[in-house]
Amino acid sequence: MNEQYLSVFLDEAREYMESLNENMLKLEKDPEDMEIINEIFRVLHTLKGMSATMGFENMSKLCHRMENIFDDLRNEKMKITTELMDTLFAGVDAMEKMIQMMAEGKGDELDVSDLLNTYEGIIKGEMKIEEKKEEEKLETPKKEGEKSERIKEYEKIPIEIDETLLHTLEEAKKKDYNTYYVKVVLEEGTLLKSARMYMVFHKIEEMGGEVLKSIPPVEDIENEKFEREVELIVVCKIDRNKLHEAIGNISEIEKVIVREIDMESARGEIEERKVETKEEKKTVEKVEAKESSRMKRITQTIRVDIDKLDTLMNLMGELVIARSRIADTLRKYQIKEVDESLAQLSRVTLDLQNIIMKIRMVPIAFVFNRFPRMVRDLARRFNKEINLVITGQETELDRTVVDEIGEPLLHLLRNAVDHGIEPKEERIAKGKPPVGTIVLAARHEGNNVIIEVSDDGRGMDKEKILSKAIERGLIDEASAQNLPEDKIFSFVFMPGFSTKEDVSDVSGRGVGMDVVKSAIEALNGSVSLESKKDEGTKVTIRLPLTLAIIQALLVTIGDFVYAIPIVNIDSTMAASEDDVQIVENREVMVVRGEIIPIVRLKEMFGIETGKKSRNINLVIVKNGPRKYGFVVDRLLGQDDIVIKSLGKLLKDIKEFSGGAILGDGSIALILDVSNIVSNI
Repeated sequence: MNEQYLSVFLDEAREYMESLNENMLKLEKDPEDMEIINEIFRVLHTLKGMSATMGFENMSKLCHRMENIFDDLRNEKMKITTELMDTLFAGVDAMEKMIQMMAEGKGDELDVSDLLNTYEGIIKGEMKIEEKKEEEKLETPKKEGEKSERIKEYEKIPIEIDETLLHTLEEAKKKDYNTYYVKVVLEEGTLLKSARMYMVFHKIEEMGGEVLKSIPPVEDIENEKFEREVELIVVCKIDRNKLHEAIGNISEIEKVIVREIDMESARGEIEERKVETKEEKKTVEKVEAKESSRMKRITQTIRVDIDKLDTLMNLMGELVIARSRIADTLRKYQIKEVDESLAQLSRVTLDLQNIIMKIRMVPIAFVFNRFPRMVRDLARRFNKEINLVITGQETELDRTVVDEIGEPLLHLLRNAVDHGIEPKEERIAKGKPPVGTIVLAARHEGNNVIIEVSDDGRGMDKEKILSKAIERGLIDEASAQNLPEDKIFSFVFMPGFSTKEDVSDVSGRGVGMDVVKSAIEALNGSVSLESKKDEGTKVTIRLPLTLAIIQALLVTIGDFVYAIPIVNIDSTMAASEDDVQIVENREVMVVRGEIIPIVRLKEMFGIETGKKSRNINLVIVKNGPRKYGFVVDRLLGQDDIVIKSLGKLLKDIKEFSGGAILGDGSIALILDVSNIVSNI
C-alpha cells in the first residue's frame, strides 16, 4: 500500500463517484444516450485502474464487472431497465462504502461476492433481464452484424479522426508538416503525472509542433484523471526519430510510440462513420471545438489542505485588526504625514482579503450533487414520482459554510419527499400532475447566499399547527387568534414539534426542523417557511458568504460598544420617543407605513439607563420577512471586523454570536439578531 498516495486517491475517487452518480441518473432518464454510457464506462475504467494500482482488489473487481455491463450496453447487447439501474446503483453504493472504509484505514474489505455473482449472471445472460435482450437482438441480425463489423474496423485507428481534424491535418501536409500519432506511457508510480505531461506538451511546442488532439482530454490531464497512457495527434516539421528521442529523454517516461498517420485510411474510416445523425455530428463538433481551445495551455493547479487556508484566514484577520489599530492611533494623534501610506496599506489589505475569500469559496454543487440520487431512492421507496430540479449549483460559498449546510438540506429534502409530495393517485384526484416537483435553488443576494427548498405538494395546515401548539402549551388560545402566519409556521422549528401522526425512519419525529434551525443559526444565518395547503411549501435559508471577516455597524449601548452585522440591517434612522406607540402591550413604531416592534437593548442587557433622552437612534434589522427596531445610544459607523468565538464557557449566551477586537484594542460583542428577536 502506497500510504503517501492514499489522500490523493481518495480525493480523486470521490470526484469520480460524484460523476458516476450524476451520469447514471441522467442515463435513467435518457437510456438511449450513448455518450452518457461511454462516459460512465470511462469513469469505471479509470476507477478500476486507480484501485488496482493502490491494491484495492475488491473495488477493482467490482468496477471491472460493472464496466463489462456498460460495454455490453454500448454495444447494444442489452437494454437499460429500472431493475438493471437499481442493481447498478447497488454497486455504486458499495463503492462509496469502500471509499469510506479506506478513509478510516480499513481498506476495501467489504463483502461484495453477491453483487459480483449478480453482475456475472447479467453478463452471461443467465438472468431474465438478459433473455429479452437476446430475443430483441435476434430480430435484427443484419443490423447488429453490420454494427459489430464497423466497430471491429474502427479499432484499427488508435484515435478517432473526424472531418474537421482530418482537414486540418491535410492542410498541414500541404505546408510540409509531418502528421504523427504519439503514445506516451509514464513509469509506474509517477507522482506528478500532470507535470510530466506538461513537459511533453511544452517540448512539442518548443520544437515548433502543435498538439491537435489528446486522449484523455487536456482537462483530465490537468486534473490527473488518467492512469499512465496518453495518446496525441501532433503536427510538426521534425522527423519521427527526433520527435521520439526528444519526448523519450523526459524523465519518468517508460515508453514512447510515434507513428505517421495514413490520410487515405483516415478518410475511409470517416466515410464509414457518416451513418451518424446530424444531431450527433453537431454534438461531436462542439465537444472537439471545446477540447481544441483547452489544448492551448495546461493550467497548473495545486491541492491545499483546508487547515492551511484557515491559518491564512486567521493571519488575514490579525492584519485587519492591526490596520484598524494603526488607523485609530493616527486619528488620535492627528499624524497626517502617513495618511497616504495608510491608504495604500488599506487598499493592499482589502485586495489580499478579497483574494483569500475567493480561494476559500467553493461552488455549492459540492453539496447539491449528492441529493438527486437520495431523492430518486426515496421516491422509489415511497412509490412516488418526483422530479428534482436544481438551479444555481455554481453559486459560491465559503468552504466552512458549505461543510455545515449538507445536513439541514438533507432534512428539508426528506421532509419534502415524505410529508410534502403526495402519492400519484392523490395528486391526480386533486387535479395536479402525477409527477411531483421539488426545487432546490441557490443564488447570491448582496452579501448573502439564499437557498430555497420548495415543493408543489400538500402544503401545511395552519390550523393543525396552531392546534398542536395550543395543545403543547406553547401559546394560549387568546393570543393565537391574531397570530401572524410566519409566527404560526415558526412553531414547526421548535424541538419535538410534529403534526404527523405516523412516524417513519425518514421523518415525523419532530427533530428534523429543529436541527435545521439550530444549524443555520450557528452559521449566523436565518431560516423562514411559507406554505399553502394543497399548493406546496417553501423553506428559505439565508446565509452569510463567509464566517471569518464581516462588515458590521458599530453602536454604543451605555458605555459598551456592540457590532451588528450589516447583512441583518435594513436601515438606520433618528426618531423621537413621541413616535413610539403601545399596541397590545408592546412598543411599536410606524416606519414608512410598516408597524415595527421596538427592542430596547439597554433593558434587555440590564444596563443602567440613566437620564432618558427624547431623541432615540434606531437600527432597523430584518429577520426573515419581519423587521424590528433596535434602540441604541450612538452609531459609530461601519467597519470590517474579525469574528472571534466566545469560547465554551459562554456558549449558552444566545444573544451574541461572537466578539471582535477593535482598533483601540477593546472588545465589541456581535449581536445575534435572530436569537434576540426570537422571543419577541
